[in-house]
Amino acid sequence: MIDFQKQLECVGSYDVVVAGGGVAGIGAAIEAARQGAKVLILEKTGLLGGMLTAGHVSPPLGNFVKNTMADELLSAAQYVYNKGRSHDMEQMKLLVTRLVEESGATVFYGCSVADVIKKDGIITHAVITTQSGLKTVAGKVFIDATGDGVLSYLSGEDVQYGREDGLVQPMSIMFTIENVSPEQTLICFHEEMDTALKKGNYLQLCKDASKNGELPPTVNIVRLYRGVVETERMVNATQANGFNPLLPEDLGKAHALLRRQIDQVVSFLKNNVEGFENIRIKQSSDGVGVRESRRVTCEYIMKSEDLLDGKKHPDVIVHKAAFCLDIHNPSGAGQSEQEGRPRNCKPYDIPYRSVLPLKTDNLLVAGRCIGGTHRAHSSYRVMNTCINVGQAVGIAAAISVKENVLPRKLDYKKIQAVLTEKGVDLFN
Repeated sequence: MIDFQKQLECVGSYDVVVAGGGVAGIGAAIEAARQGAKVLILEKTGLLGGMLTAGHVSPPLGNFVKNTMADELLSAAQYVYNKGRSHDMEQMKLLVTRLVEESGATVFYGCSVADVIKKDGIITHAVITTQSGLKTVAGKVFIDATGDGVLSYLSGEDVQYGREDGLVQPMSIMFTIENVSPEQTLICFHEEMDTALKKGNYLQLCKDASKNGELPPTVNIVRLYRGVVETERMVNATQANGFNPLLPEDLGKAHALLRRQIDQVVSFLKNNVEGFENIRIKQSSDGVGVRESRRVTCEYIMKSEDLLDGKKHPDVIVHKAAFCLDIHNPSGAGQSEQEGRPRNCKPYDIPYRSVLPLKTDNLLVAGRCIGGTHRAHSSYRVMNTCINVGQAVGIAAAISVKENVLPRKLDYKKIQAVLTEKGVDLFN
């Protein structure tokens, strides 16, 4: 953290500065801009949407209620959620870019947050990397939607990392294969979804291949989701264990390992699954997909028990979020806690307190870095939940600017009122 004003060029002043243009970031930026705020997104890559676009992750997971940002986005994409089919990545790139542009938000591409300038518990500027060197941007409210909690960490916030032994969920690269025979209908969503093949039981084939070296030792299930067309499958299988996604050297090693694993997975499918003999890789993630890194310590830390019990909160900002406790094994293959399908959660609330860091009064967090435990994080980290958290945080930021009140002092009922006016059910 910089505690003095460096002589760096300030390239703009905004009401709301959103660090990260993934699903949580675009949700926050679009909604804040729609509420009348002057908004800037700082995106380190050249593309908005994060895991939804560049990350090649599909189908979008997580329960949501009508009229939320997740509902709007998937409806605009004409995506039928209950079909369990992958969305069109190229269409989604165009869509998220258009929605951000129409909202009036500004985007700086190729810009990461390098540091912050902070005074009396308030961030006044973010220091950003650009192709012309370090610059600053001024803001009234800042939103950390980096996934890795970068802005919060640089602001001096307390963070948690992984589970008690220091391990985090493994990184992966998802990819799409094409040329599957139209007669082959094999789909495998999870560790209990089994299918009989000519060569034997599909899940047992995966486990045996992991043991004999045909598949990597960390890959004992090759999940196959429906593609955009019937002859495609989205593949969720590769797994890099034991790497720290916050270290560039580990990211480099994980990326190389995962690319090699793709070849192994494709060879396994060709050799063992009838109708997959002629498959080829159509498309893959631009980079490594990170499931877990930092979690910011906020006023309320969500616990797995809250999610399993479907806990409600008076300061609810996301209602009826739901996904299983999906903990990909940090120290081996499969799920970390049990064989078979992960434990389901009851529809639960995410409270405003879980997006409020403890030490910085004009900072909000959105996405997978909000306040929660390792186990709770495994449920709320999915995209539909993250974009809806972003929407609520964007509303909070815009109201804070409009009423000249710090986010920590904002009456959460005002956020709820805006969401309710949009038709979002928060209480039933």
